[in-house]
Amino acid sequence: MKEKIERNGYSAEKEVVFLGRVDLEKRDLNLKLELTTQLAEDFGIVKFSKNFVIENGRIVDLFSGDLVSELGNDEENQAIKKIESGLSQDPKKTWVYFSPKNEEFGYLTNSVDFWRKVDEKIVWNRIVVKNDFGDMKKMRSVLGGQEEIKDEKEILKSPTGVNLKLAEIFSLFDLCESKNSLEFDYIEKVVGKYLKEFKNNFGNNLTEDSDVIFRLYSACFNALRNRKDEKEIVISRNKLEDFMYGAMTGAKTEQSFGCSVTTTVGNFGEKIGYYILSNGEVKHGKIPEGFMECKKCGCWYSGEKCPFC
Repeated sequence: MKEKIERNGYSAEKEVVFLGRVDLEKRDLNLKLELTTQLAEDFGIVKFSKNFVIENGRIVDLFSGDLVSELGNDEENQAIKKIESGLSQDPKKTWVYFSPKNEEFGYLTNSVDFWRKVDEKIVWNRIVVKNDFGDMKKMRSVLGGQEEIKDEKEILKSPTGVNLKLAEIFSLFDLCESKNSLEFDYIEKVVGKYLKEFKNNFGNNLTEDSDVIFRLYSACFNALRNRKDEKEIVISRNKLEDFMYGAMTGAKTEQSFGCSVTTTVGNFGEKIGYYILSNGEVKHGKIPEGFMECKKCGCWYSGEKCPFC
């Protein structure tokens, strides 16, 4: 019987449901974006991440159905309304929202939020930065904010829209020390490399099978956790084959720095079992390339059908 494993954090099952609503030609790109953001969260670059929907020009909480622009203080609500209007007028822009540390308003860290439209949903990400109010005020002007900002309260209601990629905006800020000092573009590189490898092997099944997506996520997580330096991606070809085709040998729960608290990563190894040679001989060991598992008896075979069933 296949062991049922509870997976916290990134959900490959939910990913399949989401990708099923996306045009086929856009699914690979969306999967790359989702994996990159999740791994950035896991390794402490993105502190919080959440998805919303937009209905009649308003940002709505996906689960509660609440209007986001009615959930905060006056300044926050004004900011969300500006973001709603901005995303409706130009959905390609990323909206940057500044929240400098201020205990009076309940902000315990210097944080920057990013609001983006990704296909049919609104994605919110937050990073914690070392930049204080003075730095944020200058950065907002660099990003195109025209009106003069006087104090911490005023900046809360003054987001600004930019035509930049998330990674490009990240590079402008001084990120607080992350779990493994990873850079966002390095995570993006790792995800791109292994997504391409999996796509070559699984085709469209990559975005339709939650098990394959979980294997891809686990491979990327393993490469990031075990890298030797910022330029080296450390999964050997044989080990990558294990992630692609190997049986799950266990699952490990890792502490995540993001809002998921923990995330579960799969360990995969060689396919070991009973297989039937063309002469009818039964062997036990690593399953040869090209053999298929019989769903009825559990043995592996080559050819049109299982000789035993």
